[in-house]
Amino acid sequence: MDKTMRFDLVSLSLFVAVAEEQNLTHAARRKHTAVSAVSKRIAELEQQVGTPLMLRMPRGITLTPAGHSLLYHARQVFRNLEKMEEELSDYAAGIRGHIRIYTISAALMNNLPRVVSDYLAHYPQTDIEIEEHTGISVVQGLLSGEADVGFFSSWTSAAGIVSWPWQHDLLSVLVWPTHPLAGRSELKFEDIIDEKLIGAHRNSAVSHILERQARACGKTLSVGLRVSSFISMAELVAQQLGIAIVPVNEVASSTLHRGVRLIPLAEPWAQRELLVGVKDYAQASPSVKSLIGSLIPCEPGQE
Repeated sequence: MDKTMRFDLVSLSLFVAVAEEQNLTHAARRKHTAVSAVSKRIAELEQQVGTPLMLRMPRGITLTPAGHSLLYHARQVFRNLEKMEEELSDYAAGIRGHIRIYTISAALMNNLPRVVSDYLAHYPQTDIEIEEHTGISVVQGLLSGEADVGFFSSWTSAAGIVSWPWQHDLLSVLVWPTHPLAGRSELKFEDIIDEKLIGAHRNSAVSHILERQARACGKTLSVGLRVSSFISMAELVAQQLGIAIVPVNEVASSTLHRGVRLIPLAEPWAQRELLVGVKDYAQASPSVKSLIGSLIPCEPGQE
């Protein structure tokens, strides 16, 4: 016997309205439906699931535990329907897919433009939006559903995100040509900890890890200037206003003008992975799955 419950979308929509309004009359007004019709639909839902979903109170209603569970899943159903309608409307417009990307600058400065170019060469009618954010904002964007795909570093906490390694990255030191350290092939943190630094913005992952390492050495970093752009940092280094510590993938070769040197920081903690992540791969659109498949060496779940 097939015991699968088949829910009517109209009934679910009315249930969500009642749960959000906590009042049958207000929900009926919101849905332009008679109160008696709303009450009947709720009663039919309760009969279908076999347990009360709401408790009628003197001044409204309150959900039972079963009601809270149904509300959660009903909202998920309607969110998925909205995504379906959006994607199908894209097909009707000839776009055949829409991908919203949040990324840190390390990905945007180097490999991501090539990735997007290669992807669009195969899927030219896909609509791709790219926004630059801090790592924390990338993860938050994925969790909230504002982004479909995120690029962030392994230094960023990403609980609730499915991610895969994509690129290696390494902290390096920017110095001007006549700086005493300019002739070195690599540097240790102790070599530069007392130098005047040009720092990234305080909320960046680089700032956090450098401050943490300085505290571990019993030191405080001397940050004279802070800028949000790594291109600006290279320019300030060229003006000899301080040295800078940046991930190597943040620095395009075109920014290393006037002889500014990029020297690797030879510390285990200075290495990181650039990751690509999504909130839920199973629920991702075909466009997102095809993009992920072009970035990682094997299909997700097939190690």
